[in-house]
Amino acid sequence: MRDFIKLLPYLLPYKKYVFLVFFCNILAAAFSFGTIATIIPFLSVIFQTTDEVLRPVPFELTKDAIQHNINYVLYTIISEHGKSAALIYICGFLIIVSFLKNIFEYFSNYFNIPVVNGVPKDIYNGSYQNILHLPVFYFTNERKGDIMSRMSSDITEVRNSMVSSFSGMIKYPIFITVYFVGLLFISWQMTIIITLLLPVTAIITGSIGKSLKKTSERAQILQGDILVFIDETLSGLKIIKLFQAIFHMENRFRSKNQHYYKTMNTANRRQVLASPLTESLIMITLSIAIYYGGTLVLNNDGMSAEGFIAYLIAFTQIVSPAKSLTNSFYGIKKGAASVERIEKILHAEVSMKDSADSKEIQEFKQNIKFNNVSFSYNEERIILHNIQLEIEKGKTVALVGQSGSGKTTIAQLLPRFYEVNAGTITIDDIPITDYKLEDVRKLMGIVTQESILFNDTIFNNIAFGIENPDKQKVIDAAKLANAHEFIIETEYGYDTIIGDQGSKLSGGQRQRLSIARAIMKNPQILILDEATSALDTQSERLVQDALENLMKDRTSLIIAHRLSTIKNADTIIVLNEGKIVEQGTHNELITQKGAYKQLHDLQLI
Repeated sequence: MRDFIKLLPYLLPYKKYVFLVFFCNILAAAFSFGTIATIIPFLSVIFQTTDEVLRPVPFELTKDAIQHNINYVLYTIISEHGKSAALIYICGFLIIVSFLKNIFEYFSNYFNIPVVNGVPKDIYNGSYQNILHLPVFYFTNERKGDIMSRMSSDITEVRNSMVSSFSGMIKYPIFITVYFVGLLFISWQMTIIITLLLPVTAIITGSIGKSLKKTSERAQILQGDILVFIDETLSGLKIIKLFQAIFHMENRFRSKNQHYYKTMNTANRRQVLASPLTESLIMITLSIAIYYGGTLVLNNDGMSAEGFIAYLIAFTQIVSPAKSLTNSFYGIKKGAASVERIEKILHAEVSMKDSADSKEIQEFKQNIKFNNVSFSYNEERIILHNIQLEIEKGKTVALVGQSGSGKTTIAQLLPRFYEVNAGTITIDDIPITDYKLEDVRKLMGIVTQESILFNDTIFNNIAFGIENPDKQKVIDAAKLANAHEFIIETEYGYDTIIGDQGSKLSGGQRQRLSIARAIMKNPQILILDEATSALDTQSERLVQDALENLMKDRTSLIIAHRLSTIKNADTIIVLNEGKIVEQGTHNELITQKGAYKQLHDLQLI
């Protein structure tokens, strides 16, 4: 039941449909039992087991009163039209009741469809929305393949196993309850015997359900591992081929896949055990009931022959809903494991939230300051130590140093991809945490070493994030980025699809599109993270020209590996092991003959 309750928050938007499903199932169950109840008067007419009834009795909700009045109607029809006419009436009534039962079953399924398709849709929307709002550091501790598994196979599992089972968790208990009340009505003695035996079935199926949930959760984790491995394979395919590691990778994948295969076999075998086990236990219960009911008929102890036959037929009709309810129960158990995995994304805390009194900022006016900023990704290693840094408006500040010195970390702290552990970062002497996060990021544009592009048109990549972009402005941005010429030479110009991560373009072309996108945004603060380090000399010259166009009249923070690209920076900051060891202009630092001079000489060599 706890697993079913987990689904309730996702069902609330569809409470209207849930009520209609519930209502239609009640009527369908009532009419379904009506088809069984019709058998009793049918058999009594055929076998003439009841005395002729000449007068009705006042209506009461009791077995004897209802049966007496039904017999009165039947014998009235027989006396006026004959037994054949009575049978025709009974058959007609049976057809009508059966038709109504099927009509309401159809509407039950009809109203259930928006729920079955709507809940996964809402989970998809909620998961994707939360992924976009989660801080960047959340994904440093999560594997991309595992997140993709939760967003794909887990949500599919929720739809197939859990949401689809939700209808059964409403329908089958209603059918079983209606039939159970009907069985009490026909013979309370036999029903009590059955009631005492059914908990054994519930205990056995419940224990299987618990083990199934654990196995299903383990299977979903293993599937996530497989997706992670596939993602790594696709990303490193060239290295795998070059280092002749195909056989090694294939064996690793086969091992993971075999583990998943065995786990899924265990889960599925436990699930398919539910139906035959339930049916067997119910038939044992039925056999005991038949023996007891048979003795009541033989001893003429409150049970007629036609009532006994109707009871057995009604009880056999419980078998199918009971089996289906067990399958629904296991479906809920299996889907619950996926819900728990999905909720790790849905309920992950968005730690970077605006405070109630956060300020708006539309324009950067004076300076950016890092005031004794320290930062670490974890407690084991401090990345930045007491960074004291000022970037004045309109100035260009460059960060240089060996790999791992903290250059990129400084650039990522400015747009609040991460939060500082100590100290403050201010814009115009106000901590950036006091501003609205969205406003802070609106001020900034970024061009990274690896061009981040989307499998869309060139036009949409340049105008990314801009509503109703002006085509001429997109073209002007492309020209400033030295990209217009190669764009118009592509098959469809600005409407050309560039492939996954811009795979149809060269490295220099991708980088120039990234610069065009930054120009299109027209940011007041520009962050360049080794934007030319991965390019050849010719591409670097084109990109460097584009960057100079981009940096005009802007405040720029440049992370540079090639010192030749930052000679003209207003201030060069030299980092070593997370500390600022030198700062000044290019000429000043060369004169000091310190760490910068050593880096400069190494690059000249």
